[in-house]
Amino acid sequence: MTYVHNRPEDFVPEALRGLVKAHPGRLRQVPGGIARAEGTRPGKVAVVVGGGSGHYPAFAGLVGDGLADAAVCGDIFTSPSTRQVLDVCRA
Repeated sequence: MTYVHNRPEDFVPEALRGLVKAHPGRLRQVPGGIARAEGTRPGKVAVVVGGGSGHYPAFAGLVGDGLADAAVCGDIFTSPSTRQVLDVCRA
């Protein structure tokens, strides 16, 4: 079972910050989610995935070589907002 020990509204940003710290140089935290640190290579269409964070922001784990360029991570059991999607796509 997953427990939220801090403020629930801080859970997703804190989890994403931890993921970025665990993979320095590969990931960067952007408003609304996670993106590849080096960005999308020229000529490649960026692939952005995402959804609600459920028990944890699982979509962030799909960002990396050979899969997604970024992930939009909504709040716990909530789809991402239009603003979050737009911010991550711009990043």
